[in-house]
Amino acid sequence: MARICGSIGAKSVDGLRSQIRKAFTLGADYIEIRFDFLKTSDIEHAIRIAESTKAKAIFTLRSAREGGKFKGTENERVELLEKLSMARPMLLDVEYRTIKNNNYLADFLTSQQTPILISWHDFKCTPPKNRLLDVLNGMKIYSNYAKIVTTARETHDALRVLDLYEGVTGLELIAFAMGEFGVISRILCTMIGNAPFTYTSVSSNTAPGQLDLSRMRRLFDRINSICYSRPNAK
Repeated sequence: MARICGSIGAKSVDGLRSQIRKAFTLGADYIEIRFDFLKTSDIEHAIRIAESTKAKAIFTLRSAREGGKFKGTENERVELLEKLSMARPMLLDVEYRTIKNNNYLADFLTSQQTPILISWHDFKCTPPKNRLLDVLNGMKIYSNYAKIVTTARETHDALRVLDLYEGVTGLELIAFAMGEFGVISRILCTMIGNAPFTYTSVSSNTAPGQLDLSRMRRLFDRINSICYSRPNAK
């Protein structure tokens, strides 16, 4: 059955608490907490709020370069990533560029045995498949959880991202495309691609083309009901 991760971009700790509750009420299997939407001074408080749900949570602190909201320095962000890792979430999202360029962070996360989701984004286009495969092969060094997200300028781009699932073994891959033309890949990545989950918004979009959680839940429930209601072949 397809699983859904509700992405939360709350701007206050009260909003975070409310959106966590809302996400699970609407049927999310997991949540992503975008700590970069919060004030840096609120992050420790937010970690405490997330304590009871961290076993089903992805912690993310996205830099502006990677399409996020964090406004501090890269050294400050790395220190906060270390702090998030010590909170022991289900997964800690770390950008491929970040960990590749920071051996100390890579060693620290290894020593902490932190479960990592290595992510890579292209906010301009969808590169050729060979380029995406090269990126994916580099990501495998750090974790067996990998996330590749591109931007679809046409429907073919979304289909090319889904092609990454062909021949993938020993890797929990989440691959889809952003934007209007990428919406179909957000749905199909869990169905034909066997992604462990797909992302949706909870209260407001945290990425272009993101569907809201309630709509995605209804869609998946409808698909499941059709599949399971078919009579057995005779």
